[in-house]
Amino acid sequence: MSLPELETPAARVLYINSKDATTQYGDFSTNFDFQLEEPITVPPHHIILMSLYSAEIPYSFYYFDTGQNTRIDIQITAYGTPASYLAGPVGGSGLFNENLNQSKSVYIPEGNYNAVQLAHQLTQDIGDTVASPGVYPLKVSWNPITLKFDFICTVVNTRVTLAISNANPFVVIGGGVIGGSMNEELGFVKFHPLPADDGDLFVELNAAGNAWGSGFSNGNGAIAGPGVDTPTPNSPFAVATPLVAENVGDLTASVRSLFVRTNLSTNSVLDSHIGGGFSNILARIPVNATSGNTIRVSPSDGTKHKLLIKSKTITNVSLRLTNQRNTDIDLNGLNWDVSLMMEFIHPKDIPQLEEFRKVWDQVSLKLDEEKQIDIVRDPRPDRIPTKEEDETKKKEEEKKKKK
Repeated sequence: MSLPELETPAARVLYINSKDATTQYGDFSTNFDFQLEEPITVPPHHIILMSLYSAEIPYSFYYFDTGQNTRIDIQITAYGTPASYLAGPVGGSGLFNENLNQSKSVYIPEGNYNAVQLAHQLTQDIGDTVASPGVYPLKVSWNPITLKFDFICTVVNTRVTLAISNANPFVVIGGGVIGGSMNEELGFVKFHPLPADDGDLFVELNAAGNAWGSGFSNGNGAIAGPGVDTPTPNSPFAVATPLVAENVGDLTASVRSLFVRTNLSTNSVLDSHIGGGFSNILARIPVNATSGNTIRVSPSDGTKHKLLIKSKTITNVSLRLTNQRNTDIDLNGLNWDVSLMMEFIHPKDIPQLEEFRKVWDQVSLKLDEEKQIDIVRDPRPDRIPTKEEDETKKKEEEKKKKK
């Protein structure tokens, strides 16, 4: 005979497939509302603890995604000639001038690349965009020992400048955002404490083909025109010497983990992406599969963190699947499954924080006192106890048994 729901802990598991969404927002299956045919009503004097019970997510998203990080801007100039910049703030750097004929925006096809594939793709696409067929002025390589990308110029009397720090964050063509840069993926940061490592990368080869230069370039403050170079130490070199990226390549920078977000709670999880404020994150899911397979969260993995839900009646659930930057994940036409566990708990079953602290303080104090007593009684635990100590110990054990 089963007991009434109010007299025993109860739980509900809500299974949702994104294809059954009542309302989908945007073009992706990872942002939707699901309307419940029968509302979930919380029993009187109870609350809900909600957790991610399980999930199955196709690894069909791309680390290099159009509109996010598939673009890099370049300028081609003669050897020794800095790239051109727009006017900027006094003492600062103007943006890379992308309006010149020698300036081009290069886009790699979206997808999932390994480091060698990305280096080859950049070499090919930069050459196809700015040079004659079969001519590749910039060679990009991957060093598996240092885990960094290398850059070197291969055409005489040529400088290639890559807009790493001073490019527009997005290029807008025809009213639409085309794409963000891939700085982080290539191992560069926008701001760096060392001036020599803060700017736009350039590599060059002289007319004679026997001097390879490299360094970083920035705009000249409020003055538009050629930038100011910070050459690599000892540049130019008499042998082919590439410029090495500052940091290791980070091909997964755009999707560190997957985050399931819900409308049901906004005051349980803190998120550094919004300055440590409260967020609507329900759970973080590590990417524990390879591209083309399925990312799975099993019940044993999904019940570690529980959100306190204050609503007494749940009629709909809004879910989003995002990256760490709160950008919706594009599963490229596929759907995903998620199961949410809702446990009905009486507040008396949840220790109050202040009471818990008092109990813990008392326990800690008692443990400390017992520890000190043990130290005084037995400073050398490896020695043989005396007869008197044995008798005292037996008496204490007898007292404990009587209690």
